[in-house]
Amino acid sequence: MKLKTVGMLAGVTMMLTSVTVWSVTPPGGFKDKVWEHVESSGWGSGDPTAALESWRFESRSTLTVEGRLGHKTLSSSRDSDTFLFLNVKAPTEAVGSTSAPLNLAIAIDRSGSMSGKKLENAIEGARGMVRRLRDGDMVSVATFNTAVQTLAPPTVIDSRSREEVIRRIEGVTAEGDTCISCGLENGMAALRGGRAGMIKRMLLLSDGEPTSGVRDVEGFRTLAERARDMDCTISSVGVDVQYNEVLMSAIAITSNGRHYFVENPSGLPTVFDQEIQSLVKTVAASAEMRIGLAPGVQVLEVLDRAFRREGDELVVPMGSFAAGEEKTVLAKVRVPRGSSGMRSVADVRFTFSDLLKNTQGVGVGQLSASLTDDDSKVSDLDPIVAGRLGRAETASALREANQLFKNGDVAGARAKLADARTAANQARAKFAPRASAPRREALNRDFDKQVAGLDEAEEGFASAPAAKPGAAPAPPQDSRRGRAQVRSNESSAAELGF
Repeated sequence: MKLKTVGMLAGVTMMLTSVTVWSVTPPGGFKDKVWEHVESSGWGSGDPTAALESWRFESRSTLTVEGRLGHKTLSSSRDSDTFLFLNVKAPTEAVGSTSAPLNLAIAIDRSGSMSGKKLENAIEGARGMVRRLRDGDMVSVATFNTAVQTLAPPTVIDSRSREEVIRRIEGVTAEGDTCISCGLENGMAALRGGRAGMIKRMLLLSDGEPTSGVRDVEGFRTLAERARDMDCTISSVGVDVQYNEVLMSAIAITSNGRHYFVENPSGLPTVFDQEIQSLVKTVAASAEMRIGLAPGVQVLEVLDRAFRREGDELVVPMGSFAAGEEKTVLAKVRVPRGSSGMRSVADVRFTFSDLLKNTQGVGVGQLSASLTDDDSKVSDLDPIVAGRLGRAETASALREANQLFKNGDVAGARAKLADARTAANQARAKFAPRASAPRREALNRDFDKQVAGLDEAEEGFASAPAAKPGAAPAPPQDSRRGRAQVRSNESSAAELGF
């Protein structure tokens, strides 16, 4: 969903944080791992669906999980690259909302650049979120410049405390420099005091570059990893056109949150409203994907999500899911050559806290490819995987174009976007007709969104607007229009990778 003043939601690419060349095969192979063919996969008390074929599986419960390989048939005579794609989707219409209480921390930049409507609208947005919290939820609100000012300490909401918290969110003045990490650290500390089983979320808002505390992107990824490890998701909001879009997006992506771009401060209440709607519709929490690769199989890239290694497993934290939310894992893998026949590629185990059924959702599945010595039988890339790969490539093109533009190479940035648009249209023409009818419609919508985002970016990178008579025009990358487009592109890229 994209509003006129709000960039596409993050949720969602790890192109910033986890495009990694890496082999998960330890020295000597997987000697202690027993690989079994899984004929069906079931999630807790849900209604399992038998494995469709060895190269794909699906299971339906509160969360629907689909796994598939990029190619069902590979060559036996050479090492082959393919993709491992896992898609997790929450129901659009959940029965009721989560009974789990929320633990929300709001951190608002109050440095000098936030003066005026930016700070006024941020404060009003925070007050609106508190009004919509339920009895039993918990909230804390703080502002930061180079120090943190606590407006409301962690407070359990009831009819009396709600009005007290709202009253305390006022009288904030904008002054000083910016310590974004101070706001993050304070918010995480506030969230640690909540009760077990609460849904933890932080909303971080800033309009500028950090001038004290942590200043580099890697440092902020480390902070976001700490938040993710305590099961806290951070949604970051960049206001106006001067903030560091790479940094703010990385915080959200690493913690499984969303990144918003708000060019006009009047859009801030809408962002706060979207966040609270998502929170009260949470249907699953603490979701985690564990992927064990078969002996000799290597991971070359993880394109859309942060991960860690635990022994012989790839562990992908996926956080919480609101009604209608969808998240993916896309990994490029290399399958070694070998004798013809079935070759196990990966065992998959997915766990989550089912908040609708008050149970622990658990499931397993296996993905296997067929190896053949007849190259004419090697399969083409699966259309669904091709569509997801296209989103990753479009996100990468948007980010590469951003960097070219910021370096002053406007022509190069626009050429990069034009090439990406051509590639997206070619992929659509090749793969959409091969998909089943329902999938074809969704695939076409996906490519439509990619092309629209690329068109918008190229238009935004056009020459600078005319200057006043007698004044030299500003370089496009320094114009407000150019800066806004860079931040909109990053927001779009983050959503494409979610």
